[in-house]
Amino acid sequence: MLRSFVTLMVVLGLLASPAMAKKPHARQPATPPPVPTSPSAYDARDDIFYQLMPIAWRYGEPGSDLPPTARENRFGNFAGMTDSLPYLKSLGVTAVWINPIFPSPAYHGYQHGPADAINPWFGGEREFLDFLAAARSHGIKVYLDLVTYGVSQDSIYFKDAKDNPASDYTRYLAFTNKTNSKFTGYSFKTWNGDTVGFVNWDLRPGPARDLVISWSKKWLDPNADGDPSDGVAGYRLDHVWRHYDKGPQGWGYNIDDFWRAWRAELEKVNPAVFTFSEQAKWETHGGDLLCTSDGANAHDAAFTKIFEAAARESLKTGKARPLYDATHATLKACPNGRVFLGIIGDHDVDRLATAIGADTPATAGRAHAAAAILMLQPFPPVLYYGDEIGMLGKAGDFHSDANDIPRREPMKWNAIDGPPMTNYWALHKGSVAARFSKDTDGRSVEEQSGVKGSLLETYRELARLRAAHPALRRGVYEPLDSDAGDVWIFSKTFGGERLLVAINLGPDRKQPKARGWPGGATLEPYGYLIRVLDK
Repeated sequence: MLRSFVTLMVVLGLLASPAMAKKPHARQPATPPPVPTSPSAYDARDDIFYQLMPIAWRYGEPGSDLPPTARENRFGNFAGMTDSLPYLKSLGVTAVWINPIFPSPAYHGYQHGPADAINPWFGGEREFLDFLAAARSHGIKVYLDLVTYGVSQDSIYFKDAKDNPASDYTRYLAFTNKTNSKFTGYSFKTWNGDTVGFVNWDLRPGPARDLVISWSKKWLDPNADGDPSDGVAGYRLDHVWRHYDKGPQGWGYNIDDFWRAWRAELEKVNPAVFTFSEQAKWETHGGDLLCTSDGANAHDAAFTKIFEAAARESLKTGKARPLYDATHATLKACPNGRVFLGIIGDHDVDRLATAIGADTPATAGRAHAAAAILMLQPFPPVLYYGDEIGMLGKAGDFHSDANDIPRREPMKWNAIDGPPMTNYWALHKGSVAARFSKDTDGRSVEEQSGVKGSLLETYRELARLRAAHPALRRGVYEPLDSDAGDVWIFSKTFGGERLLVAINLGPDRKQPKARGWPGGATLEPYGYLIRVLDK
């Protein structure tokens, strides 16, 4: 979605401040999050998530007709997603989060229209269901990104009700005057010059709420036969507030009212549905979004946005303290029976390799340290597409939502640009001219797959370690303070297994000293070590 980077910069500033250094565990939520009365039916701790943006992911030859623009510019599509499943499996991926696939004029899919329909850019509904079936055969769950708080102005709801108070859809939308000429919403230019308009729903009890819930239930059991095994496993929810701060009663968009009802209805279709929320306030941990005030289910997870900022700061500066601090605070903020999803990169921030300065041969090792941090930290990891090959990118200045295209360049499958790589960005010449991806730059699947010591193979090895050691996935985290300020050391304990983990954030070999750490153990520059001990 459209979003400012200011919040993340604020978090980075807090983590880097002198006051923060003096109080290593100072970041705590202002008030404790509500306590869930029951655990979620699905436990995601064993998962490795992967985030992909459909239009930028992979082009495949579709079984149905595509709009000419989508075919001519090789928009990523469902056929390409299906073709990519063996690659995802090789990364140890068990769950895929897909940015919105519903009708939208925006390349990223947000500000979408009715969520019971498919964007024809990507293929038809049959092809999407075929992808779901193929993913299931690979042991990969699929989660859809969903906007519940509003709808495209291209929808029948807005077109019929705008300036028409007599419309049956007036009750659906967040109109702020009696003539329906004003409303809560906005417009902007997308990458190809089209105007994208968005209007908020009125989600207080009524027809809009019922409609959004019905759309959400559809994809959990697409053929409505009472068996959800052929549907998506759940949703990633965009821009979730505990209490929305605009409009009368926040237009009903809050945890205790809307999300309680939404979640209860989804559980009727699939009791094990898993939903994860992007907190609207990045400076928070998001624990308050996971259950209602009386402990009923709302969501299962939020993102580690504060940890994301801390990890980037540590990787850029070579100082481990932000990691120690943010991990402690994040774990403390997570309600019992819930989980946070560990991220250090996503589509709304600059590319990880660029943000941490891993863009030169001398600093490329930082990306390997980043891989270790993401895959070994205490929460289920979410890998953002292309980070595993070190793709570069930072926000541009194109005076439209194309500003984010450099963070979302086409996935680099090949050393040299061509199919199955998408070419969606050709519709915005400025982003192509300022491109970060270059032919034969070493940052492609083709150039790294099977190459010992490559970043891609580092991620694959870390995924194998997670699969082999339950303590990495489910273990209790305990920080171990080190004499080396550029090394993060901790233990993970689960069942009869205890692991010691050390990650070197610096360019020099290290022999750190820490409680329980074996003397003489050497960490290579930007390397990691795992020691298996008896409990």
